[in-house]
This record gives sequence, structure tokens and C-alpha cells, in this order.
Amino acid sequence: MATVVAVYALFFKTGGSPFDSDHPLSTIPDTFGEFDPATRKKVSQYKFRTDGELPPQQRAKLGETIQLGQLEIVPLEIVKRHLTVTTEAKDGETRNIPLGQALVMTLQITNISPDVLIYPLDPAFTRKAVGYDRPLTRLVVNKDAIFPGGAVVWPFRERIVRQYEVQQKNDFVPLEPGERRKYVVFSDADPQIIQSVKRSTQPLQWRVQVRRGLIEFRGREIPVTAVIGVDFSANEVKGL
Repeated sequence: MATVVAVYALFFKTGGSPFDSDHPLSTIPDTFGEFDPATRKKVSQYKFRTDGELPPQQRAKLGETIQLGQLEIVPLEIVKRHLTVTTEAKDGETRNIPLGQALVMTLQITNISPDVLIYPLDPAFTRKAVGYDRPLTRLVVNKDAIFPGGAVVWPFRERIVRQYEVQQKNDFVPLEPGERRKYVVFSDADPQIIQSVKRSTQPLQWRVQVRRGLIEFRGREIPVTAVIGVDFSANEVKGL
């Protein structure tokens, strides 16, 4: 909590964004998540509009590249498939739990820094939306229907060590400098989401919160996150 207070004081009480010309969704303090913030190798409330229009440098179509901070991100594909969630308990038991169908997006992420370890995605960023808890990661359909979060509840229950979709197993290992890896983001397993996307005749956007690494602000290195937007159409979703 002390870290959260200190970072917010530094950002917001001393002049706002680290870069006055930057979009607020490009430099979000990295104070909330399962994994550690970006480090040199050796549930938050935001004071800005979270659904605001993203700048061009934070948006891409499938196959295009977004370079943001110490990351290079390429959205590769979106598919409809069944989810399987792995649960690792403190007693050593591991269970695979099949869920319903969801939309799954694959991102190719490269750590382009020379010396920064990064966990690009986090269970906190893609957690299941519960009540008023609405993650920044969300599917936007027809610009007004918003489906936030994914299918895995976070924080994990007391007896759970880890819980992840089977393709997220390596997310618990930091992305090394120069390393490239595929990550997945998925919607909740809700038929309404799939039907809304299928019926849409307008452009859709999948907004994803990612750790972008470290920035220098007032003589200090601050870990930050950002929101990127992947623009796509319903006919680009495989298996829909």
C-alpha cells in the first residue's frame, strides 16, 4: 500500500502524467497485479476516462505491430474455442477445468529492452469482471457494448496457488530481454459475448492492459502499464 500511495503521489500530485503530451492510457502506474512490476535485471482506481479513444500508436489491426515502451506487440489471430483452466492448489493438487466457449486472441510480444525483465500480462489485468470491478482489458462491440475482463477470478482463492488458461502457463515466467513469446487474452465464457461479436457489422476493438516496462520520471525509474487496442471485424474471428 505504501508503494501504491507513493507512486500515485509522484504521478498525480506533482503534475499528472510523466509525459504531459502522452495519452493517460499509455502511462498507468504499475501498482496492481499478481506479478512483480518491470525491474532492471540483477484493485486500483483511475483518475481518467478508461474508455477514452486510444491514440494511433497504441492501436493496431491483426498482423500489425505496436511498439510501446520496452515491448513490441503483434496481435496474430482471434479464434473461438473452449477454455480449459488449470488450478494449482497449495496441497499440490492440479486440476484442469473445462469452461465454455470464448474468444481468444494471441499476441506475439517481444521484450526489446537490453536489461529489463517484464511480465507483460497479468491475471489482474484479465480477471473476471465481478460487480463494479471492471478491468481495463475489455471487448468493445459497436462502440457501446463493453465486455470487460476474462474468465478467471483474481485474486485467487485462499487454497489456490495459481489459476490460468492452459495457454497461459508460461505467463508466470518473466519475459527476458530480447525474448519473444506468444501470449493469449480471452473473453469470459459467455455466449452473449460471442453472439454480440458475431452479429456486429461495425469495427470491434479488443483493449488490453499490458506492462510496458520502465519510464524515467523526475529522476526515478517508474514501472508503468498501458492499454493497447486491437481493431478487428467479426469475419476475422476464426471459427465464429
